[in-house]
Amino acid sequence: MLMPIPNTACPLSPSGSRWLVFMTVMAVYICMIDRIAISIAIIPMADENGWSTTIQGAVMSAFFLGYVILQMPAGYLSDRYGGKWVLGLGVLFWSLFTLLTPLSAVLGISMLLVCRFLMGVAEAVTWPTIYSLYSRWVHPDRRASAVGLMNSGIAGGSVIALICTPWLISVWSWQGAFYLYGVLGLLWFAHWTARASSRPIETPHWERPDAAADDAELAKGQSTVLSAAYPRLTLGGMLRSRAVCAVVVAHVCINWSLYLVLSWFPTFITQELGADLQLAGLLALAPTVVSLIMAPVAGRLFDHSVARGADRLRVRRAMQSLAFAGIAGAMLAITHTDSLFLSVAIITISNALTAFSVGGFATNHLDIAPNQSGFLMGLTNTLAAFSSSASVFFSGLIQDLTGSWDAVFYAAAMVSVLGALIYVFFSGVEREFD
Repeated sequence: MLMPIPNTACPLSPSGSRWLVFMTVMAVYICMIDRIAISIAIIPMADENGWSTTIQGAVMSAFFLGYVILQMPAGYLSDRYGGKWVLGLGVLFWSLFTLLTPLSAVLGISMLLVCRFLMGVAEAVTWPTIYSLYSRWVHPDRRASAVGLMNSGIAGGSVIALICTPWLISVWSWQGAFYLYGVLGLLWFAHWTARASSRPIETPHWERPDAAADDAELAKGQSTVLSAAYPRLTLGGMLRSRAVCAVVVAHVCINWSLYLVLSWFPTFITQELGADLQLAGLLALAPTVVSLIMAPVAGRLFDHSVARGADRLRVRRAMQSLAFAGIAGAMLAITHTDSLFLSVAIITISNALTAFSVGGFATNHLDIAPNQSGFLMGLTNTLAAFSSSASVFFSGLIQDLTGSWDAVFYAAAMVSVLGALIYVFFSGVEREFD
């Protein structure tokens, strides 16, 4: 009888995993394109309909109200029943709502708000479901690489939307942009349903009872005995877990600064540094492009380090600390320069370092609760979404109250330092839940 090949010798994922990872990356690209397109299209939409700034803000924020609703249910359903149809139906429905956006705008602002809200509900399945799929399809020693590639779609989809949407509007119409992006999702759905599967045909060796005896590498930082020996992931269990709390805090703190930059950086360089609106938009792309490149690099670096014998926990803490240090340093440095291009360079370097979170908290879910990683990701992503919204609101409030952007950046630096300290002292990589 053939013995399983040890992970240290050949960390292979099941056949078909490369295709699955590629398709999930494409799903994230489409997700971000559909999400970001409205920020460009809202300009001609508002001109045609005479919408005030308040109405425009309501249209764009309606998505995020829906986005927080289905995160945890989607993760739970994916973990329990498989992620093929949860992700597939999510892409199908958000693509349909993208296609319906022009019609809903014609029918009135209420219908458009409902359309955007339901689109947010559909897109909420994306990250929890992909994490659940990766736990079944991707070898533990290659998951950071897969998550890095997947997260590169966040930046890649954003860049495509910001570059292509204005062009499509100019040569076609704002309606045409939504039609094209919606069709892309439908094509993805057709290909996905024809080939995808929630689980490999054969049980991967790392899920077998005898995996612990053969897998010396994982034994350094992640237990691999029978999943039945671990408790189910519950709210009480998560509250008692130091490692889960560390992941939650890191996710919340990272999103605070990321969405501060995404939402307010163009305004900052326009108001404070004298950039015109078009130049501000172009310069704001630089940090995003760097994130597109660095996310896969960071994931690969983590997997390579652990494969060469580095301690999994130490690598996670080091990479997450580097990410937070990059953010805090950038937030402090930007208060001491009046140079437009130096400010952009600082934020760009910060985004490059932030990508190291792929080897920190971003794949830590798969250590703690591999078979319920979708549910755990749904929890942390829900709380991080609230953090993103709070960051955008309170940063504007702080700027209004103080009349200065320095206080905004100091607050973000403090949030990053807090996140780094909690993650370093409380994070863990031992498996705690099924």
